[in-house]
Amino acid sequence: MPCRGRNPSTPKTATAVMLLACCLHLAGCSIFGGTSQPLIVNSEPPGADVMINGTLAGTTPLQHQVPRRGDLTVEIHKAGYTPQTRVTGRKLSSVGLVDVIGGAFFLLPLLGLIAPGAWEQDPSAIGVTLEPEHSPPAPTP
Repeated sequence: MPCRGRNPSTPKTATAVMLLACCLHLAGCSIFGGTSQPLIVNSEPPGADVMINGTLAGTTPLQHQVPRRGDLTVEIHKAGYTPQTRVTGRKLSSVGLVDVIGGAFFLLPLLGLIAPGAWEQDPSAIGVTLEPEHSPPAPTP
């Protein structure tokens, strides 16, 4: 019975398959990240209304799920106090950072940067001290 020799292309094929499997395994970790994250809003004094992008989200202390994409405008109002406004931006999340590092070795993980999981709101917690409104002095007769 003739002995079959090893095919010289087999190691190259196995290496290519393993490399492809690694690329697919590391590809776009951010795709599996969530599309929202908690935003924490605290105020002194507590009990202030919180509006996020013009929609009432609740009262402080507040933990509210917000989308990871886009900037947010957070308004804090309480009767008798001057309203405060804060704007959040977005930054690369830790999962997005893994995609960037993976993209340095294999280009495929960079696709994860288009997913919401690659980003997070910055800051993710907002604290404000509301100042009492100054009422104008009463007119004297």
